[in-house]
Amino acid sequence: MLKNSMIKFVVVFILTFLVVSAANSGPVTIGFSPAVTSGSVGSSVDIDVLVSGLGSGSAPSLGGFDFDVTFDSAILAYNSASYGDPVLGDQLDIGGFGSYTETTVATDSVNLFGLSYDFPADLDNFQADSFILATLTFDLLAAGTSPLGLNLNSLTDSDGQALFADLISGSIHSVPVPSTLLLFGTGLAGLGYMRIMRKTAVPSQRPSI
Repeated sequence: MLKNSMIKFVVVFILTFLVVSAANSGPVTIGFSPAVTSGSVGSSVDIDVLVSGLGSGSAPSLGGFDFDVTFDSAILAYNSASYGDPVLGDQLDIGGFGSYTETTVATDSVNLFGLSYDFPADLDNFQADSFILATLTFDLLAAGTSPLGLNLNSLTDSDGQALFADLISGSIHSVPVPSTLLLFGTGLAGLGYMRIMRKTAVPSQRPSI
């Protein structure tokens, strides 16, 4: 009887601990910043891939990631990717042991891969709880709205154990060049043509008095 009561007490204690820990930890989230951005056809836009919800001076921290960013190739073209937070630095390289990153480009997606070489304790104790994983640059090819999606292949903590994350999509609006700018440019071209014609015209002789 006493033994059963002790077992029940231990089970209740463990379950309570797990529930409280889950409530305090919160979900890890990966998304875009800004979530929605726009630009004119023919220009380029930058968008950050942000991770948040990690531990602050404690586990969980991020040890590695592998995910795909999907987009509409009729509207966008991948240009480049740069890894690390521009303000906080490379949060996968806290201890100075380096990190490995790799970018694989397909027609309508780009795969981002990163792996830390740091000690687990360094990542847990010193990694920021929210930071930029990578900054992507896209060229705007045509007018329209391209959704930005995330397909998670792998996300691991400092010990290489799987992390679960909420994925938040985004979008890029590509707008035509404003017609007023086109008219302004056409007007400037016309004025320039008239000036050239005036300079090349043969001046008429002044009549003698």
